Amino acid sequence: MKHYRIIMSLLLILGLGTPAAANDIQQGIHGMKWGSSISEYDELTKVHEANQVAYYANSNMVYQSANQPVPGVFYGFYRDQLFAVFIKLRSPDQFSQLERQFTIKHGKPKTTYYPETRQTVHRWKDADVKIKLKMKESTREFKMAFYYAPLAAGLNQEQLESIPSDAYDKAPSKKDTTVKSAPLLDY
Repeated sequence: MKHYRIIMSLLLILGLGTPAAANDIQQGIHGMKWGSSISEYDELTKVHEANQVAYYANSNMVYQSANQPVPGVFYGFYRDQLFAVFIKLRSPDQFSQLERQFTIKHGKPKTTYYPETRQTVHRWKDADVKIKLKMKESTREFKMAFYYAPLAAGLNQEQLESIPSDAYDKAPSKKDTTVKSAPLLDY
């Protein structure tokens, strides 16, 4: 009977801890909650706006993946609510590392290859969050995106990723001493 209580207590503790670990990306990213208002984030600077969607970057933060800085992280707000995060990657190493991380965490991706653009897209889903990892062979572009489906569903596909290429020039300068560095994902 004593062992039964100990085992049941351990199972209860493990069972309560699992949902908390599984909810990390479901809650938000980089300390921002899905659906939260831009007014909650003073550190963000608007880099582009189109219709009811505005894109912001944090000029005081450089994220790292595969021991390399990530060239750009942009936060999409639809009707003043965080609905997506768009990330431009620097290298095939970053792409491969993230592909491995997501496969371990979320399982085998749904993969589509588009021969006309020579683009591979890996997709995962974690409850209301959709994850895309893209590699365009012809231009050697690597991108990643997280979408909060309850808000992103209100936008058409073209609006979802309408960040102009010059927005990437607004990434933080490595020479700025106020810039912080952090891992891209806390997996």
